[in-house]
Amino acid sequence: MIRKDYFLRMIHQLARVLAKVLKLEAEERYDDALAEVGQSSKQLLGVGLPMLTTLSDAELIRLMSLGDRFDVEKCMAAAEFLRMVGELKALQGNEAASHSCSVTSLSLFLELLSRETDVLPEEYSNMVEDLIQTVSDHQLPLPLRQKLFRYYEYKGQFDLAENILSEVIEEESSFVAEGVRFYERLRLKSDEQLQRGNLPRNEVEDGIKTLEQQLK
Repeated sequence: MIRKDYFLRMIHQLARVLAKVLKLEAEERYDDALAEVGQSSKQLLGVGLPMLTTLSDAELIRLMSLGDRFDVEKCMAAAEFLRMVGELKALQGNEAASHSCSVTSLSLFLELLSRETDVLPEEYSNMVEDLIQTVSDHQLPLPLRQKLFRYYEYKGQFDLAENILSEVIEEESSFVAEGVRFYERLRLKSDEQLQRGNLPRNEVEDGIKTLEQQLK
């Protein structure tokens, strides 16, 4: 659940950090920009960059899940800080560190969307799309592809969801049941909705038949 006032304050704080980082980035002061992100991470999250960039997405999500609520605000801040670090590391030529941070950032953003639909302001939704493009040249971890599958269904991009579903099932046969449920949800859509999602009804029916045979 979102605490609205805190959520808005966090957005404003992140906007100020981003403005400072972009200014330093424009001046090619990348180390100073990373220091700014690290200082802000300590202030807002209680962890510096070494820990933030070392923990996996699953470990960070567990940290955000302590207590009786999922900390939406801190998850958003962690995702944004990691996105900034990924961009700065790319500018420094450290592609491995950039990719790692970008993947974790994307995973956290998708986690937010799965828990709090429509929680992200428009500019953050655009960041998610940019992150997808940034990491798309690499093979992504299976859990992240599962999140992307659900994200594309949520966005109404059913053809992209189906493509990822096929990849995931090749590696994780137990995901077939999730695929069947996906097609069953699509059966409830109108023909117009399916056409907008580039997955016409006949392909939905073909897909569910194929997966139901695999379940037998």
